[in-house]
Amino acid sequence: MRRWLCAACAGAVLLTGFFSAAPCAEARIGTEIGVYFPTGGGGSHSDSDDRSYASLTFGKVVEELTVEEKSGRLLMKLRVTNESDDPYTVEHRDGQVYDFVVLDKHGNELYRWSDGMAFTQALTSSTVDAHDSVTYEAEIKRKDFKKIKDDAVLVMAFIKDTDFTLSTDVPDTDGGTSGGAAIHGAIIIGNGASGGYPWW
Repeated sequence: MRRWLCAACAGAVLLTGFFSAAPCAEARIGTEIGVYFPTGGGGSHSDSDDRSYASLTFGKVVEELTVEEKSGRLLMKLRVTNESDDPYTVEHRDGQVYDFVVLDKHGNELYRWSDGMAFTQALTSSTVDAHDSVTYEAEIKRKDFKKIKDDAVLVMAFIKDTDFTLSTDVPDTDGGTSGGAAIHGAIIIGNGASGGYPWW
């Protein structure tokens, strides 16, 4: 039976990533941050060998990242659930609402969902209605995933123009840990307007 770890606070949150020195972040007073990921099991935190998961709760909004390898394809889903009585709206600087990124153990990008895409440069917004959820999805086709599978260790997902990034490991269907590195589910605070990675 896998054990689950929940870290929630209104002050400081220790974030775990795949670098040796994990950053520390502060939550504003009055906010709640929850991080949920399995522990133990040789560095894996998957429900099964072909699926991994990470979750973040802030206020009454829940973000969940699920990554699954299926028939040689990599399927990524970012689900945003609004448990409040009011709509949850994010203002965007352009037409891009979300993104998925796959990294190797050195932090190099192997895949970015938005690469090669064109988005309107007009200001836009995305809304999750009260007591509703929205799921954003991306898929790496079998032929393309095969090229990066041996090096891929981490999937990151985020809603653009927010301060949170979810990450989880690439499922390892061959046993052991993908790419030879142990990855832990994590959140990163502060991708902000840049949508990038705050530590590099």
